[in-house]
Amino acid sequence: MTNRGKQFEDKFKTDFSKLPGVSLDRLYDTTSGYYGIRNICDFIGYKYPNIFYLECKSSQGNTWNFSAYSQYEKQLTKVGIYGVRVGVILWMIKHDTVVYLPTRTIQKMKADNKKSFNIKDLDNKDYRIIRIPSVKKRVFMDSDYSVLFNLGEGD
Repeated sequence: MTNRGKQFEDKFKTDFSKLPGVSLDRLYDTTSGYYGIRNICDFIGYKYPNIFYLECKSSQGNTWNFSAYSQYEKQLTKVGIYGVRVGVILWMIKHDTVVYLPTRTIQKMKADNKKSFNIKDLDNKDYRIIRIPSVKKRVFMDSDYSVLFNLGEGD
């Protein structure tokens, strides 16, 4: 079976990098057997005046389990820092939907005893979930990540 997750990371990099005035760096995967070494995220992006720590994830179903977010504890260290945006870019494959889940939102969901993000949470006003404008192509979505540049502080 094709690993859509790695391909989605490549697609994210392409779409984000198209935006004017951005810098985007891919952190190397540390899955090469070094026990205990884990990056804070997949990508570090910058567009004045914000820095972005973004982890890319994908899910085939209706939910994305927070147990798949191994970077959570490291990303929590960035929450609340002025000008820092930290979270997950999540592709819900069968729903043709891409969202940005701020780590602060995931923190609130976990405090509410939720174990996962459900596609139904998109309409839940208790959580800050940002839809990324996207158009379905053959397999992947063409996404406009410029919405990330207009977030409120703490997203």
